[in-house]
Amino acid sequence: MKTNLKCFLGLILTIAFFSPLKGQEWVADTISVHFQCGDSLTKSVGFSKVTDLRNVDPRFISVYEKKKWLFFPVDQIVHTHLPLSQGLLDAFSYEKPGVYGLDVHQFYISYSETYFKRQLNLFSTLTVNSDNGQSSSPTGTFYYEHSFEQKKKEPLIDAYEQLLCEWQKSFASDMLSVGEGLDELVPGSLYHFRRGQQAVKRNFYIETEAFAGLNFWGVDAALWFSEPEGMRSFTRQLGVLRYVEHPTFRAIAIGRNVRMWHYRITQNWVFTNKVAMLMGFNNWKDMKTVAHKLEEVLYFNLSFSQRINYNRFDQSGLVFGLGFMQDMHYVIYHNPKLKIGATMNIAYKF
Repeated sequence: MKTNLKCFLGLILTIAFFSPLKGQEWVADTISVHFQCGDSLTKSVGFSKVTDLRNVDPRFISVYEKKKWLFFPVDQIVHTHLPLSQGLLDAFSYEKPGVYGLDVHQFYISYSETYFKRQLNLFSTLTVNSDNGQSSSPTGTFYYEHSFEQKKKEPLIDAYEQLLCEWQKSFASDMLSVGEGLDELVPGSLYHFRRGQQAVKRNFYIETEAFAGLNFWGVDAALWFSEPEGMRSFTRQLGVLRYVEHPTFRAIAIGRNVRMWHYRITQNWVFTNKVAMLMGFNNWKDMKTVAHKLEEVLYFNLSFSQRINYNRFDQSGLVFGLGFMQDMHYVIYHNPKLKIGATMNIAYKF
């Protein structure tokens, strides 16, 4: 009996250990959502042709991880009923022949949640082409970051459909403004529209940030993808690995949902506020003389940093900056400590 119990527990532990590694092999049921919202504003814009350039299923718009049977991580995929290109043609059907063609470079919705709310963010890159029936030329490219929040007790499908409907209204209004040349008459009125330009891809960042104060120092390492800027103020999320030295211990910590809020000042300069919540393990430097409890190995870290970055608009290349950090850490049985230091970061944006 004991042998069988041990085998059973061993099987459960094995599944628990390897299931995160196999998560991509488990796929939940696909959610299917309607694209059209039936708003009269969208009927004032029409396209002669819509080309989906994404290298995915033509109906795909979102994927996120959920737990199956409260334990196994699975991918929940979200599709539209019709291929995205057809959905766009139908949503913006105009009684007269369209004078624009539309190329879809990117169109997807990211999903995140807290205990009580869901947040959906639609990222899309769309190039509008003037079409005279014989040839076409780029009118410009739109970069959208559209957000929607919903209480978790409400149907998830409603959140996707309401977000898509709100985006359609914004896009229809923007198309009318572009047709009237509002972006040229009032520069900056359509920040997310680049007239006469082809689409740029999202950037891949490799960054190292060093920080130091009166009696501490450390290094952050991070890799992440960043969507093209659709707003002057925008937020990006990344994972961070941190090594830090304090007078009595050193620690390694990880933050999975570190947020960086950016505000573009000029074509070359960006102000960044980084908020990091991390958890890790520390190594006491006085282990040979002091008996520490096991719980004291846990390390909790909250930090804020404000910096000015050289980061060229819509261009790859070197990124660097300087700023300040406010760092608070806590170890069990010890008082929280707040320290202030300076930061210097360097990155390459591919």
